[in-house]
Amino acid sequence: MTEPVPAVAVAAPAKGRLGLSPPRSLWQLELRATLSRRRALFIKMGFPLLLVIPLAATNAPQFFAGMLLTILIAMVGTVGTGVSVTRSRGSGWLDRLAVLPIPAWRVSLEIFFAGWLVDCLQATLVFLILEIAQRPSPLVILSTWLLALATLAFSGAIGLAVATLTDNAGEAMLFLAVILAPLLFLSGLFTGVPAGGVRYWVAQVLPFSYLSDGFQLVLHGNPPYGSPGAFLLAALVFLLVSLAACAALGRPLMARGA
Repeated sequence: MTEPVPAVAVAAPAKGRLGLSPPRSLWQLELRATLSRRRALFIKMGFPLLLVIPLAATNAPQFFAGMLLTILIAMVGTVGTGVSVTRSRGSGWLDRLAVLPIPAWRVSLEIFFAGWLVDCLQATLVFLILEIAQRPSPLVILSTWLLALATLAFSGAIGLAVATLTDNAGEAMLFLAVILAPLLFLSGLFTGVPAGGVRYWVAQVLPFSYLSDGFQLVLHGNPPYGSPGAFLLAALVFLLVSLAACAALGRPLMARGA
């Protein structure tokens, strides 16, 4: 997700040093702020590769490799958004946005969208490594990649929801851990998804269970559930749900910032 944007960025009327026009929307401001922090961006892009390269280059068991990669995607989305928006509140950025004539739903969607774009770039680098090392079928890698992007959106919505509950980044991390851990367990990441019962049906409404199966297929495993067609449908559903949730969170997010 993005870091707080300086107040001067909103009022900058002139072109920058490189002759570029100032951004015209909030998501562009957020994205430009992230891209301007080159060292932080380099670390953000490189961190997932520290995990995916060893997993892709070795014969790690597909179930455990899929679990770790799914947790990575979940953490990228939730922690990035939750902590970043909480820090934005601490810097007074949301207070400045609250007085602008912009609908609250649009503010939350644009903040979410800017961070989601960066998260998607991180995930794409992960899939490029998997493609080079594993050579899965094109349909499997494409459907799992799209599902990962939708899972990032779902995770980002969770992070945005947590950001409405606290003004402290440390508390946000605690809330995220408390929320994310049971969701990952109910998705079957640690024990697998049972063939029936409550846990089976709960796993059907969480993207992490689908993504774990997708990663297993990419790594040439044989998960008991999942197919490229199911992954594409799940990606569409979870993306739409995530966008609707982020829009709905705009009012409580701005109310906390006001």
